Order: sequence, then structure tokens, then C-alpha cells
Amino acid sequence: MKWWCSASAAPWEWVWRPYPGIWLFVLLVLVGYVRLRRSAPGEAGGANGWHTLAFAGGLGTLWIALDWPVGALGAGYLVSMHTVQYLLLHFAAAPLLLLGVPAEAWRALARGKAGRVLRTAARPLVGLIAYNAIVVVTHVPQVSDALMAQQLGNMLIDLAWVVGGLALWWPILAPAGVGRLTPPLKMGYLFACTIIPTAPAAFLTFADYPLYSVYELAPRVSGIAALSDQQTAGIIMKLAADPFVWLAMAVIFFRWSAEAEQEERARRAAIRRPASSRG
Repeated sequence: MKWWCSASAAPWEWVWRPYPGIWLFVLLVLVGYVRLRRSAPGEAGGANGWHTLAFAGGLGTLWIALDWPVGALGAGYLVSMHTVQYLLLHFAAAPLLLLGVPAEAWRALARGKAGRVLRTAARPLVGLIAYNAIVVVTHVPQVSDALMAQQLGNMLIDLAWVVGGLALWWPILAPAGVGRLTPPLKMGYLFACTIIPTAPAAFLTFADYPLYSVYELAPRVSGIAALSDQQTAGIIMKLAADPFVWLAMAVIFFRWSAEAEQEERARRAAIRRPASSRG
């Protein structure tokens, strides 16, 4: 019984395997969340059903991305499934986990020792550099092959992707008093985050030969060729990742538009009141 999914030379079988290391990691995330909620002032920091639902969705997505079969396939059989892990961790688990914590709980945490880290991480340049650096470095064949061949290395890449996802979304989701981005800057930041990941996606899609020896030499799953698997990974990385960002940009835009419209109505109502009182 292994504590983490790791590359294996054994042929793939659709037989469930337990990975207690994954369960322990998911449990630790849950414990951390409960402690953070309890440390917040008031009713769990102003939490409501939406926060609990968002966190449950993030935790569930995290579990799916790391546990059998997705985690096992991505660890040493299919680079396309490894890319699915990347998508789930960066664009689903990370933002949902952040949204699951009430704003007041984040502000309470920021007033403590973690405040400097949270405020620094909320700066767009920091998020941009951290996210892109993690994406690029973990997709370098020499780095990936060296790490993915070992249990600990596989774990480090998974954790790096979790951190990269948090770094990507924190400048967007940090509450007032911690983050400072206006809606237009948030949309610009998200657009900038789509540029550099295009490079590894292009290399995966258009390479004439398999780039990763771990996946090239792995036992084939359902007869999927190594090069076809890699090309699928590149297509998934680009075509499936960007819609998450576009959706977030659309949500930010329409919320900003609705708030501006509401403020304009309030302003017009305030102008009409004195006029009606004089009449």
C-alpha cells in the first residue's frame, strides 16, 4: 500500500487501490479549514451555506484530482490525465477552497502573523510570477521526468499545482482590506495569466515525438499511443483551461456592471428626493 500515487512499470488495471496519503492530505486541509472558521469572530466569520458548499466542492475536486483513478493514471501512465489533474487543481479546487472561507475569516487571519504573507500574495505581480513559474517549471521535461519517477517528486508536483492555483486566484478573491485590485485590473490580470501557459500547451500539441520519458515508456492504457496522449494533453491544457478564466472575467465584468448600475440608480434617487420635498 502506497502513501501516494507514483509512477509504476506495472500494466494498468481498473482495480481500485487505496492511497492513504491522499486521504491524510485531504483530512489535513479539512482540519485547517475548520480551525480557520473557528478562529474568526462572530458566527464563524460570517459564513453561510454558500461558503460551506464552495469549500466542499473544492475539497471534493482536490480529492478527485489526487486519488484513484485520476491521480494514479496521471502519476505514471497518461500525460493527458496528468493535465486533467492540472486543470482540476488550478482552476476548480483552488478557487473553490478560497471561496469557502468567509471574507471576515480571511481578514481576521490577515490581522495576525500571516497578514504580511496574505497581502504580499494578493499583489498581482506576485500571483502572476508564482503561477507562471510553477506552470512552466513543472512542464519542463527534465524536471517532470526527474520528479514523476519518484513518489516524493510526484507529491511535490501535485502540491506545487495546488500552490500555483492558490497564487493565481488569491489576487482575485482576496477580500477588501487584503486585496486591492479593482474589477478592470482583475480582468487584465486574468488575461495576462493566459499568455505564458500557451507555450507548454503548444509544445505538447505540436511536438513530433513524446517529450516525457515517464509517459513514453509507461505501459499503454487502452492502446493509447504516447504521442497521441501528449497531443491530447496539449489540447486539453489550452482549450479547457482558458474557458475557466473567461468565465471568471465575465462574472467580474457583470458584477462590476451591476454594481455601477445600482450606484447610478441610488445617485438619481438621491437627486430626486430633494426636488420632491421642495414640491
